[in-house]
Amino acid sequence: MLVITGLSSSYAHAVPQLTEGKLLNFTDTYGNVTLRNMGDIRLPDPFTVKGNLNLENSRITQLPQQLTVQGNLNLAYSDITMLPLQIHVEGYINLANSDITAINNGLQVKGDLSLMGTKIKTLPPYLYVGGHLYLANTAITALPDYLVVEGNVYLGGSPVTHFPATMEVKGNIYR
Repeated sequence: MLVITGLSSSYAHAVPQLTEGKLLNFTDTYGNVTLRNMGDIRLPDPFTVKGNLNLENSRITQLPQQLTVQGNLNLAYSDITMLPLQIHVEGYINLANSDITAINNGLQVKGDLSLMGTKIKTLPPYLYVGGHLYLANTAITALPDYLVVEGNVYLGGSPVTHFPATMEVKGNIYR
């Protein structure tokens, strides 16, 4: 099955649709789905992964509108520019060196959140990170209002100068 997407009516390209059956070839006995180094694909929607979802270095540009990952989500070095509005991840989210441009308002990450090496410029208010927050080598200049980080914040190489009084970091902030 192919999903046709296009930039205009005169240009369209085929993006392979991975069905639940085809995903069995990429799933181990623990429920981890590994699609590293894949081209631009479409995942089932809604999509639930019982373990980790590894899309590192993939050319995927769009995640399912409803995504649940009961483990970790690895999107490092991927072409993802935004996360779905209905995303639930039990572990960490790794977006290091990806094409991400924005993070959802009120995003809650139960583990670490890595945005290292991305072009992201701002973080939304009410961001919750249950582990560490990695912002090294980003263009972020201010931490958001009502940010909660249960672990440390790593800023190496980022020009952050604003730390709002409403933020709560339970660990340390490292420059």
